[in-house]
Amino acid sequence: MIGVLIGIVILAIIVYLGVLAYQQRVRKQVAALTTKKESMMTIPLADEIKLVGEMSLTGHSLEKYEDLQADYTDIKEHRFERIDQQLSQLTDDSRGVNLPQLRQSLNKVTQLVNETDELIQSVQADLANLQEVDKQHRQAVHELEQKYQGLRKTLLAKNFAFGPSIDKLEERLSQLEDDFDTFTQLTKEGDHERAADVLEQLKEDTSVLDDLIADIPPLYKDLTVTYPDQVKELKSGYQQLSDQHYHFGEMNLPDLIQKIEDRINENLTTLKDLRPEDAQVVNDRIANQIDQVYDLMQTELDSKSPVDANLDGVAKFIAHAQNQSHTLLNELDRLGQNYTLDHQELETARELNEQIRTIDGIYQADVQAIADKQATYSQILEHQEHQNKDLSQIEEQQGQILKSVAGLVDEERQARETLQQFDFNLHSLRRQVENLNLPGIPQTYLDYFFVVRDEVAQLATDMDQPQIDMERITKQLLIIQTDLDTLKEKTEDLIDSSQLAEQLLQYANRYQVSHEDVATASKKASQLFEKDYQYAQALETIATVLDEVEPGSYKRLEDAYYNRKGTQKPEKKTEE
Repeated sequence: MIGVLIGIVILAIIVYLGVLAYQQRVRKQVAALTTKKESMMTIPLADEIKLVGEMSLTGHSLEKYEDLQADYTDIKEHRFERIDQQLSQLTDDSRGVNLPQLRQSLNKVTQLVNETDELIQSVQADLANLQEVDKQHRQAVHELEQKYQGLRKTLLAKNFAFGPSIDKLEERLSQLEDDFDTFTQLTKEGDHERAADVLEQLKEDTSVLDDLIADIPPLYKDLTVTYPDQVKELKSGYQQLSDQHYHFGEMNLPDLIQKIEDRINENLTTLKDLRPEDAQVVNDRIANQIDQVYDLMQTELDSKSPVDANLDGVAKFIAHAQNQSHTLLNELDRLGQNYTLDHQELETARELNEQIRTIDGIYQADVQAIADKQATYSQILEHQEHQNKDLSQIEEQQGQILKSVAGLVDEERQARETLQQFDFNLHSLRRQVENLNLPGIPQTYLDYFFVVRDEVAQLATDMDQPQIDMERITKQLLIIQTDLDTLKEKTEDLIDSSQLAEQLLQYANRYQVSHEDVATASKKASQLFEKDYQYAQALETIATVLDEVEPGSYKRLEDAYYNRKGTQKPEKKTEE
């Protein structure tokens, strides 16, 4: 029982100490809140309210000020008093033990103090903003007045530099003056919200007018001084060139110059309407047109000297090309009577001759234009450049044609000499075969011989034509040479095989009695030799059996034959 009592006493002591500690904490917070409230009271809000009140505010600015004044009255007469009351009550309550009520009261007065502090800061910031806006507007009044006076002074002092734009520029300046007066009045009255709207528009209009005053004079100067002077110079230059009989082809310079003058006058209207950007675009076009006319005149001036210098050279070039064309056509006509021209040489030469005639026609027209003082030198110079280029190409083509036909006579001579050689070779081969006194000639050899003979005969016929096709003749020569070489080989083969076969048949006689196979082979070989005229087969038949009876005999007899003949044994061709 005693232990329980002791526990209760200890618990009571702990609770009591806790209450005392919390009460002490609350009293410290009350002291802090009291200090913060006293600090807020030291802010010279009343002086700032009075200072802003002396600014003669109107409109929305005045409404804003009245709201701030009401907030200040609420702070001074109600909020501070309520804070004092609640802090005093909280101090009294801190002596009791109703801790939940004490916490609620503390939170309530803390919130009130913080809200009041925020309100004071907001009122102070809004008052400062009203003063700053008023200051800025008064400064703007001063700056805009200086700017306006500067623009006005420029227009008055240099009105001659603006030409037809001056009237509308002065209208813009007058409108600026009215807007400036409105802004000044609103600023003096303190209606800063309306003044701010007017100020933005006033700044924009002032900037636009400032740009116009800067942009228009150089444009106006170009349109009234620079370009007219250049147009005057163009007219004078054109007149001088015309007096000196210069011409400009299809380009009508007086018309171009008049268009430039018209565009200058039209652009003065654009400038009068205060459209400098559009006027600048047109000015650039005018400058380009002026440069174009200058260039046209300069081109004619620059072209005359080279034209005069080139006249004699082009004339000689044309004459040379004409002479060469005449020579080429005559040569082709002569050769065409004796030879077939297979590559349109004559047609091409005639086309080139026609081109020369065209070039000469243009040249003669240009010379006449110069003589008649109607020449456009730039066009003539262009003609001369093309003429030199075209004549060079024509002469190159003429040279190629002449070179291609120049060898026809030599080719014909060489072809006739070769034909004679072919005929001689054929007769020589025929005599060689006839001198063999063979019982007959193989039909295959005769067929090939007659083919070559006919080819040679056809070549002779083609060579005797009134017009010789040398390209065809050349192809025939190559074919006949190849076939004649083959015929020579066949003739040699015929001679060698017949001679060797005859010798081997004679040599085989010594073995016919003693060797039946030799007798049989000799009989067969004789048949092939005497009746069938197959000398190579006859040689093979008898040679084979002799090598069996007397090995190496054929090789010995063959070597002896070629030694007597004085030639090497021909290599056998491998048939693929």
